Amino acid sequence: MKKIARILCIVMAVTVLFSGCGETEAEEGSVKIYYAAIESGDYYEGWANQLKEQADINGWEFEVGYAEKSLETQISQLKGAVEDGYNVFLCGLVSPETATAVQAVSGELPIVFINNAPEEGQLEKDRYIYVASDEFMAGQYQAEYILEKFSGRDEINVAVLKGPKGASGAEGRTKGLKQTLKASGKKINYVFEDYADWSSDTARELMGIFLRTGNPVDCVAANNDDMALGGLAAFEDAGVSTDSVLFLGVDASEAGCQAILEGKMDFTVYQPVSAQISAAVEAAGCLAKGQSADTIEGISEDGKYILVPFEKVDADNAAQYQK
Repeated sequence: MKKIARILCIVMAVTVLFSGCGETEAEEGSVKIYYAAIESGDYYEGWANQLKEQADINGWEFEVGYAEKSLETQISQLKGAVEDGYNVFLCGLVSPETATAVQAVSGELPIVFINNAPEEGQLEKDRYIYVASDEFMAGQYQAEYILEKFSGRDEINVAVLKGPKGASGAEGRTKGLKQTLKASGKKINYVFEDYADWSSDTARELMGIFLRTGNPVDCVAANNDDMALGGLAAFEDAGVSTDSVLFLGVDASEAGCQAILEGKMDFTVYQPVSAQISAAVEAAGCLAKGQSADTIEGISEDGKYILVPFEKVDADNAAQYQK
C-alpha cells in the first residue's frame, strides 16, 4: 500500500508540473531518443550501447539515464529529458506498476517500453508500445524440452530459479514453464523455487541450501543462463552428480552456449536482443515523427506489442549462437 501511495503522489505531482508540456513532435524528421534504463551494469549498458548504434545509423540523437532501480530517479531523469527537448522515450520500467507515473511525466510524448512490461491496459497503439519476445514461450520451450527428455516418466521433480519478483520476464517465463508442465498430465513436484534475481551467485547460494536437504531433483529450470550456471556450480560445490539432472536457462549467452557444448548445461532459449533493439529504435523513430508503427515486423494486431520470436538452443545448434 505504501508503494502504491508513493506512486500516486508522484503521478499527481508530475501531472501538475507537466500540464501542457511534453507535446513536441519531431520536426522535419528529427528524432531525439531518451533511454530510461532500469539500472547500470553490463546488461543494461550493453542495451544502451546497441540502442545508440541503431540511433546513430539513422542520424538520430540518443541519450541514456540509469535509474538504479529508483522510481524517483527515473522520474527526475525523464523530467530532464522533456525539458531538454527529447521527443520519444525508450523506457525500462523500474517495476511494471510504475508505468502510470512514467506516462504522466512524458505528457503527450510517445513511449516504447523495453526490458520490463507494463500492464496491457497501460499500452496504446502508436503511443505506448512494448517491444520484447513472448516471455511465456521461453518457459514453454523449457517445459517441452523437459517433457521430451522425461517422456517415460509419470513424475518429475523440478527446481525453479526465478528472476526478480515482479519482473515481467521472470513472471512470463515461469508461467510458461508451469502451465506447459501442468498440461502434460504428469505429476510435477516443485521441490525448490526461489528468486535469484538473474544472479549466478545468488542462484549458487540458494541451490546450495536446497542440496543440503538431500531431496531429489530431476531438472533445474532457470529464467536465465546465469542462474542456470549458478545452480550447476552449486552441484559441483556439493560434489553432487549432475549426470541425470537437466539444466535449462534462457538467453543463449556465450557462457550458456559454451556450457551446453561442454555437456554441462542442456538447453537454453535464444533471446534475439539485437532484433528487439532494432525494432525498438525503429518504433521510436516512427512515433517521434507522428507515424504509425503498424508496418514494423512483429507488430500485434492491436498495435500494442512488437514481439520478436525466441529460438530453441541445445547441443545440436549451440555453436551457431556463440559470438
